Amino acid sequence: MVMSTFILTALPTGEVDTHAPIAIRRRADEPSPCRRCLRNAEPGDDLILAPYDPFTLRSPYTGEGPVFVHAHGCERFDPAPGAVSEQVRGRMLSVRAYDGDAMMTDATVLDGSGFREHVEASLRDTDVAFLHVHFAGPGCFAFRVDRA
Repeated sequence: MVMSTFILTALPTGEVDTHAPIAIRRRADEPSPCRRCLRNAEPGDDLILAPYDPFTLRSPYTGEGPVFVHAHGCERFDPAPGAVSEQVRGRMLSVRAYDGDAMMTDATVLDGSGFREHVEASLRDTDVAFLHVHFAGPGCFAFRVDRA
Protein backbone atom coordinates (compact mmCIF):
# COMPACT_ATOMS: atom_id res chain seq x y z
CA MET A 1 0.00 0.00 0.00
CA VAL A 2 1.37 3.43 -1.00
CA MET A 3 1.19 6.10 1.70
CA SER A 4 -0.27 9.43 0.64
CA THR A 5 2.24 12.19 0.11
CA PHE A 6 0.18 15.10 1.45
CA ILE A 7 -1.73 16.47 4.41
CA LEU A 8 -4.22 19.38 4.54
CA THR A 9 -3.93 22.09 7.18
CA ALA A 10 -6.84 24.35 8.04
CA LEU A 11 -5.91 27.85 9.21
CA PRO A 12 -2.12 27.32 9.16
CA THR A 13 -1.31 30.51 11.09
CA GLY A 14 -3.93 30.12 13.81
CA GLU A 15 -7.53 31.06 14.41
CA VAL A 16 -9.46 33.69 12.43
CA ASP A 17 -10.10 36.89 14.39
CA THR A 18 -13.89 36.78 14.34
CA HIS A 19 -14.00 39.98 16.43
CA ALA A 20 -11.94 42.02 13.96
CA PRO A 21 -13.56 45.44 13.37
CA ILE A 22 -14.24 44.58 9.73
CA ALA A 23 -15.53 41.03 10.35
CA ILE A 24 -19.19 40.59 9.45
CA ARG A 25 -21.83 37.98 10.19
CA ARG A 26 -23.53 36.34 7.22
CA ARG A 27 -26.11 33.61 6.90
CA ALA A 28 -25.16 30.94 4.37
CA ASP A 29 -27.56 30.92 1.42
CA GLU A 30 -25.87 27.92 -0.20
CA PRO A 31 -23.28 25.35 0.88
CA SER A 32 -20.45 27.68 1.94
CA PRO A 33 -16.93 26.56 2.89
CA CYS A 34 -15.82 26.99 6.51
CA ARG A 35 -12.03 27.28 6.73
CA ARG A 36 -11.82 25.91 10.28
CA CYS A 37 -13.58 22.53 9.92
CA LEU A 38 -13.19 22.37 6.10
CA ARG A 39 -16.84 21.33 5.82
CA ASN A 40 -19.53 23.09 3.85
CA ALA A 41 -21.85 25.17 6.00
CA GLU A 42 -25.49 24.39 5.33
CA PRO A 43 -27.88 27.07 4.04
CA GLY A 44 -29.07 29.04 7.06
CA ASP A 45 -25.90 28.49 9.12
CA ASP A 46 -24.40 31.62 10.68
CA LEU A 47 -20.93 32.42 9.39
CA ILE A 48 -18.34 35.09 10.07
CA LEU A 49 -16.52 36.64 7.11
CA ALA A 50 -13.17 37.99 8.27
CA PRO A 51 -9.69 38.72 6.93
CA TYR A 52 -7.01 36.05 7.29
CA ASP A 53 -3.36 35.74 6.26
CA PRO A 54 -2.41 32.06 5.82
CA PHE A 55 1.34 32.59 5.36
CA THR A 56 3.77 31.44 8.03
CA LEU A 57 6.60 33.40 6.32
CA ARG A 58 6.59 36.96 4.98
CA SER A 59 7.06 37.48 1.23
CA PRO A 60 5.57 39.71 -1.46
CA TYR A 61 2.76 37.13 -1.79
CA THR A 62 1.56 37.37 1.80
CA GLY A 63 -1.47 39.35 2.90
CA GLU A 64 -4.97 39.05 4.26
CA GLY A 65 -7.90 37.79 2.26
CA PRO A 66 -11.51 36.94 3.12
CA VAL A 67 -12.46 33.63 4.74
CA PHE A 68 -15.64 32.24 6.27
CA VAL A 69 -15.82 30.31 9.55
CA HIS A 70 -18.83 29.03 11.47
CA ALA A 71 -20.02 31.84 13.77
CA HIS A 72 -20.78 29.51 16.67
CA GLY A 73 -17.55 27.55 16.39
CA CYS A 74 -16.79 24.10 15.02
CA GLU A 75 -14.14 21.44 15.37
CA ARG A 76 -10.92 22.12 13.49
CA PHE A 77 -10.29 19.78 10.53
CA ASP A 78 -8.46 16.69 11.74
CA PRO A 79 -5.54 16.30 9.34
CA ALA A 80 -4.63 12.80 8.25
CA PRO A 81 -2.35 11.80 5.38
CA GLY A 82 -4.39 11.76 2.17
CA ALA A 83 -7.63 13.03 3.78
CA VAL A 84 -9.37 15.45 1.42
CA SER A 85 -11.94 18.00 2.51
CA GLU A 86 -15.49 17.74 1.15
CA GLN A 87 -14.95 21.31 -0.11
CA VAL A 88 -12.73 20.03 -2.92
CA ARG A 89 -15.54 18.18 -4.72
CA GLY A 90 -17.49 20.20 -7.24
CA ARG A 91 -15.39 23.35 -7.01
CA MET A 92 -12.82 25.01 -9.24
CA LEU A 93 -9.60 25.39 -7.29
CA SER A 94 -6.51 27.51 -7.68
CA VAL A 95 -3.50 25.57 -6.41
CA ARG A 96 -0.46 27.76 -5.78
CA ALA A 97 2.97 26.26 -5.13
CA TYR A 98 5.54 28.09 -2.98
CA ASP A 99 9.21 27.53 -2.23
CA GLY A 100 10.86 27.70 1.20
CA ASP A 101 10.92 31.51 1.05
CA ALA A 102 7.16 31.70 0.34
CA MET A 103 7.80 32.73 -3.26
CA MET A 104 5.29 31.35 -5.77
CA THR A 105 6.77 28.82 -8.16
CA ASP A 106 3.60 27.65 -9.93
CA ALA A 107 -0.14 28.25 -10.06
CA THR A 108 -2.80 26.06 -11.62
CA VAL A 109 -6.58 26.26 -11.83
CA LEU A 110 -8.26 22.88 -11.85
CA ASP A 111 -11.51 21.09 -11.16
CA GLY A 112 -11.59 19.47 -7.73
CA SER A 113 -11.72 16.04 -9.35
CA GLY A 114 -8.05 16.48 -10.35
CA PHE A 115 -6.94 17.73 -6.93
CA ARG A 116 -5.24 14.62 -5.52
CA GLU A 117 -3.25 13.84 -8.67
CA HIS A 118 -2.10 17.45 -9.08
CA VAL A 119 -1.09 17.87 -5.43
CA GLU A 120 0.88 14.64 -5.31
CA ALA A 121 2.71 15.58 -8.53
CA SER A 122 3.44 19.11 -7.26
CA LEU A 123 4.89 17.86 -3.98
CA ARG A 124 7.33 15.60 -5.86
CA ASP A 125 9.05 18.82 -7.02
CA THR A 126 11.83 19.42 -4.49
CA ASP A 127 11.58 23.20 -5.04
CA VAL A 128 8.01 23.19 -3.67
CA ALA A 129 7.81 23.64 0.12
CA PHE A 130 4.01 23.91 0.42
CA LEU A 131 0.83 24.62 -1.52
CA HIS A 132 -2.03 27.00 -0.85
CA VAL A 133 -5.43 26.14 -2.27
CA HIS A 134 -7.94 28.88 -3.04
CA PHE A 135 -11.46 28.75 -4.42
CA ALA A 136 -10.85 29.90 -7.99
CA GLY A 137 -13.93 32.07 -8.51
CA PRO A 138 -13.83 34.31 -5.43
CA GLY A 139 -10.12 33.67 -4.84
CA CYS A 140 -10.55 33.02 -1.11
CA PHE A 141 -7.98 30.92 0.74
CA ALA A 142 -9.20 27.37 1.44
CA PHE A 143 -6.36 25.43 3.11
CA ARG A 144 -2.65 24.67 3.04
CA VAL A 145 -1.13 21.44 1.72
CA ASP A 146 2.15 20.01 3.00
CA ARG A 147 4.05 16.77 2.57
CA ALA A 148 2.82 14.11 4.96
